[in-house]
Amino acid sequence: MESHPNPSRARTKLDLLYHEVLGEVAGLVGRLENATQSLDAVQKHMQTMGEVQQVLPEQLGRHLTATMEAAAKPISQHAEHAIQAMLNDTSNRLDKLARDAAQYASIAHQSARRMALIALAVGGAAGILGGLLAGLALGQILIS
Repeated sequence: MESHPNPSRARTKLDLLYHEVLGEVAGLVGRLENATQSLDAVQKHMQTMGEVQQVLPEQLGRHLTATMEAAAKPISQHAEHAIQAMLNDTSNRLDKLARDAAQYASIAHQSARRMALIALAVGGAAGILGGLLAGLALGQILIS
């Protein structure tokens, strides 16, 4: 190393040192500005996310309600169709049962009329036969 520094050279070294320090400071300032911009962007993004999170439960509730209604509608329609088919089947069976009951009632009524006519005929024949027998018996008693 030199014992007597050159003043012009010292000035150049000092200028170089200043330039180097200023360059480092400028780089740090630039990095700070970039970090500040990034932090601002992150803050805006977090604020947006916070707003979305506040609205999210309401949207989720509406979506869940719509989904449940959409899922319940086909089930309800299927159940309604099944009940209607069952009611139609039951109605058809009851109609057939009513027709059969009316037919059986008609047959029973005809049978009762026939039995009444047979009973009238048998009763009439028995009355005539009884009258004849009584007349014969009375005639035998009077002749004897």
